[in-house]
Amino acid sequence: MPAESESPLDRLWAEYGAAFRDFDDLTLARWLAQTLGQLEGKAWRVSHPLVGAYRLGAQLGHERQIWFKRLATPPPAYPESECCRAPMLPLLTRDVRESGLICEHCGETLVPFEELPEPVRPLLDAWAAEYAAVHAVAHWDDRQRKRAGDYDAAFERAAAKAEELLVQAGRELAPRLLEFYPAVIWEDQDECLEVRPEDIVL
Repeated sequence: MPAESESPLDRLWAEYGAAFRDFDDLTLARWLAQTLGQLEGKAWRVSHPLVGAYRLGAQLGHERQIWFKRLATPPPAYPESECCRAPMLPLLTRDVRESGLICEHCGETLVPFEELPEPVRPLLDAWAAEYAAVHAVAHWDDRQRKRAGDYDAAFERAAAKAEELLVQAGRELAPRLLEFYPAVIWEDQDECLEVRPEDIVL
């Protein structure tokens, strides 16, 4: 993608990722495997610095097909993902009903919604349905905004509710997923509703 079409944040993350480009394949594979060990057994915010660093390394690892080369052994708790054969590291987002759990390595669907473990699927279904209605406020058209009367107040209420739902994801839903996956990453922000990670207090 040409640099002029990238946002300043995209350029910043590209700068951050440059550090991993100096790693040879074996060094990168070992770093990824060691970091998976640090992530194991916990539910992590997507905004956590360690998760951000891992994502940058994992993206480069995917480009270089590090996990296909079997240069390092991931911790045994991580099964191989079907989408890209990397260790299974799922991301929970508000779009879980449509996209399932997302692979942190390749960005594809790691676990389709209908294949989620039965004990947690109804909880995620209800949570995502509620979140979708709240998130929709950020994308109301002019007619919907006019019908609401005071759109600014409706937006603020939706943002406050989104914060509550993201707290629920971090406190309740992601920990429940740890019963089935070695580590879980959960979305802790909503740019459309201007909810930032620092707004989500667990």
